[in-house]
Amino acid sequence: MDKKIEHIGLVAGKVLVFGGVYSNLQALEALIEIASKENIAPENCICTGDIVGYCAQPEETVALFKNWGARSISGNVEQQLFEDAEDCGCDFTAGSRCDGFSKMWYPYAKSKLSPDSISWMGTLPNHITFNYVGKKVAVVHGSYDNVSEFVFESTPEEVKQKVFKSLHAEVILAGHCGLPFIHQMGAQHWINPGVIGMPANDGTTRVWYMILEDVGGELKYTHRYLEYDYTTAYVKMKENHLPMEYAETLLSGLWDNMEILPETEKRLKGIPYNFENETKYNQSKTIKTKKMADSYYDPADLRKFGKITEWSEELGTKFFDYYGKVFEEGALSAREKSLIALAVSHVVKCPYCIDSYTKDGLQKGITKEEMMEAVHVGAAIESGATLVHGVQMMKKYDKLSM
Repeated sequence: MDKKIEHIGLVAGKVLVFGGVYSNLQALEALIEIASKENIAPENCICTGDIVGYCAQPEETVALFKNWGARSISGNVEQQLFEDAEDCGCDFTAGSRCDGFSKMWYPYAKSKLSPDSISWMGTLPNHITFNYVGKKVAVVHGSYDNVSEFVFESTPEEVKQKVFKSLHAEVILAGHCGLPFIHQMGAQHWINPGVIGMPANDGTTRVWYMILEDVGGELKYTHRYLEYDYTTAYVKMKENHLPMEYAETLLSGLWDNMEILPETEKRLKGIPYNFENETKYNQSKTIKTKKMADSYYDPADLRKFGKITEWSEELGTKFFDYYGKVFEEGALSAREKSLIALAVSHVVKCPYCIDSYTKDGLQKGITKEEMMEAVHVGAAIESGATLVHGVQMMKKYDKLSM
C-alpha cells in the first residue's frame, strides 16, 4: 500500500508534539490550554496518532481535536476504525491481557463515534514531514512500514535506521509505544514525546508531551509533563464499564501489565521520569546542558540502571536474568522479598535501592510501620555484626598483651 505522506513545508515558531490521546478528553482539554498559554498555533501542534483509545469519551475527544485544528497522523486505531476492522490493530499477542481488554474498549469506541468522525480519520496521512531549523523532520506512529510496531529506547538502532532512511529524515517524532524518550544516533534523533492519554508506567499520574523550539538557529527539544483532571477521566471509564485495570492506571501511574515492553523498559516500572537534560544540536555539533543534581547521587540515574549492560552485555544480561528470577514468587512471597530488599538497601546504604523498594513496597500494600520495622531489623543486624567483631578485637588484644 502506498503511504500517504503530507509534507507541510517550512515550520517556524514553537512546535508542540504529543501522542496517544486515547479518548482522554480531560487530558486533551488541558493540553489545548497549555498550547494557548504558550502562544503555539494549532497548526504547530502535531499528534503522533491514536487520538481514540482506552478512555471513555471518543466522540467528544475527536470533535474537540477537529475544532482545535491541530495536525495528526493516523495511528493504528484510526486506520482500523476507518476500515471498519474488528480489532484495534495494536499488535497485541493473541490471548494476552491487553488483547482481552481491547475487546472491551475498541467496540465501545466504535459504537460511540459518529460517521463524520470516522470519515475524518480516513483523511489523516500516514506520515507528516516538515523542515525545522534546517532539519528534515518526520512523524511516524509505529515505524515507516508498520504502524503497529513498538519501538522503544532499547529497540536496536538498525530498526530505527530503516525509518530514517525511508523518510530521508534527520529527526523522527514517533508514537505508539506509550513511553517518552530520546535516542540520539550521531546527527540523527529518534524522539518519542510520550502520550497524554495514559501515564508512562513510572508511578505518577503525569502524562507527557514535547516542545520544539528554534533557539538562535539551534533546535531545542524539551519533554514536559501535563497535569490534568484524571479523576474525571477515571470516573467516566468506570461509569461506562471500560476495563478498570486501565482506569486504575490513571490513578496509580502503573500499567496493569508489561506484555509489550522489552526487558530494559520493564525494569523501569515505578521509577519517575526526570527529563532535566535540555539537548540542543545544530548541524554536526551537539550541546547538552544539565541541571546540577541535589547531591552526588542523582535520582534520575535510577532510570539508567538497565543500561549497565552496555559496557558488558554478557555479564549484565546474566545479572538481570538472575535478579529477575530472585524476585519471582517462590517460598517467599513478592511482598516479603520487597521488605527484605528494603532492609538490605539501608544496610548497604544504596539510595537508589531505597527509592526503588520504598515505591515497590507501596505498590504491594506494605505499610509505613512495616517498612520502618524492616529498617530496624536491618539496623539491628548491622549493629550486631559490628559488635560481634568486637570478639575478634578482644581475642587479638589478649594475645598481644600476654
